[in-house]
Amino acid sequence: MALTEITNIASIQKGNVLLDFYTATCGPCRMMNPVLEEIAKEFKNLTVAKVEVTQNPDVSQMFGVMSVPTVIFLNDFKVKEVSRGFHSKEALKTMVKKHAGA
Repeated sequence: MALTEITNIASIQKGNVLLDFYTATCGPCRMMNPVLEEIAKEFKNLTVAKVEVTQNPDVSQMFGVMSVPTVIFLNDFKVKEVSRGFHSKEALKTMVKKHAGA
């Protein structure tokens, strides 16, 4: 599955969602892009979505995002885990397996 860009709160899907909050100028955010693409392909029961915080402040505010990158795992709109900073593929896979049972 490809990465989805979230532009408003209504765009967030039900089910297992990994939200990546980023800015275009953030180096660690850009480094996570290929990792997130691999995660999206590997886990079929997971939606991986990106939120550009400067263009979507309402979504960022709703989730209390104060720094980027921030990754939030949601299950049916409920926050299950919040993680800040750059994460390796293995760390993200561990998060997904913990909450999605994949």
